[in-house]
Amino acid sequence: MHFIDRTLIRNSVILAVDDSPVLLDALDISIGELCKEFIVATSAEHAIKIVTEKLPDLVLLDIEMPRINGFELFEKLKELTAIARIPVIFLTSMEDKKIEAKALEIGAVDYITKPFDRTVLLHRINTHLNISYYCTNLEGALQSVENGLVNTFSSLLESRDKNTSGHALRTSFYLEILGQELISNQGYTHELNDSLLKRMVRAAPLHDIGKIGVPDNVLLKPGAFDDKEFETMKTHAYKGARVLGNLYRKMPSQYYLFFAEQIALNHHERYDGSGYPNGLSGEAIPFSARLMAVADVYDALTQNRVYRTAMNHEKAYQVIVENRGKQFDPIITDAFEKTHDKLRVIMEQSEPGE
Repeated sequence: MHFIDRTLIRNSVILAVDDSPVLLDALDISIGELCKEFIVATSAEHAIKIVTEKLPDLVLLDIEMPRINGFELFEKLKELTAIARIPVIFLTSMEDKKIEAKALEIGAVDYITKPFDRTVLLHRINTHLNISYYCTNLEGALQSVENGLVNTFSSLLESRDKNTSGHALRTSFYLEILGQELISNQGYTHELNDSLLKRMVRAAPLHDIGKIGVPDNVLLKPGAFDDKEFETMKTHAYKGARVLGNLYRKMPSQYYLFFAEQIALNHHERYDGSGYPNGLSGEAIPFSARLMAVADVYDALTQNRVYRTAMNHEKAYQVIVENRGKQFDPIITDAFEKTHDKLRVIMEQSEPGE
């Protein structure tokens, strides 16, 4: 008999979903004492409640259940961002290759028929817990690499332009608050969810990276630009997008770079079409850039610059609200109105220009 390393099973929470008490009892006898916690649900509704509260490490799911079957429940679980990556094994009496193929095609990690063999079941559970564990660790390592890349670029820019000190970090906080408000109130549901917002937040600190390519006499000028200097400054949008786009094509798995390129190129576009570099208007401007536009301007207004002193929160709030539908997306401006006090807290934690 092959040895089964039960270390991960002993540290795992496993949920079994089946309308048969007999089957659930059999599963409890087979694996209940081996895992950290074994939970059962006899309906889809019960399963959803347990999953959102307990976040199990693995789910054993029956297909044939009343009202909401296993396939339908699986689709509902995938919509819940926090648990979309939990491995699901279909455990069913349906010995049908088409059904098995469907189960795997929609994203289940395995398909086991009843009556199950205990040893086989334990091997499969252990295998998928190991895969999930290593994927989670790999994702964490990749996030560390991503964060290192973002921090390096941001620090490089801030070492040249003291005006931008702290700007990258604050704008990412502002963008996250605005995005969370839009998600909670179902604004722009097709363009935004928790997973996409997470990538936009990671991309946000790179929005001005193109300024590295702007000459010092323009970037550091202590006063208003003349027309020629302003045209030079505007090139930072293209320059940043080009760098980030090249990185994304070399590292397509780093999906946050997709948003970083979008934001870098388009965060100075205006909702009424009077912005740069391409004069885009309305929803032709990528959503991520429309979101960044509000965060970017709020921070710029409330921080000292060599050419002006910082506005207080109330004045900056008024400027942004007055530009609803002009410079800024109306729906995102509404989100700003609802969350501006949260932005104020972050702004006040740093001295102007810090």
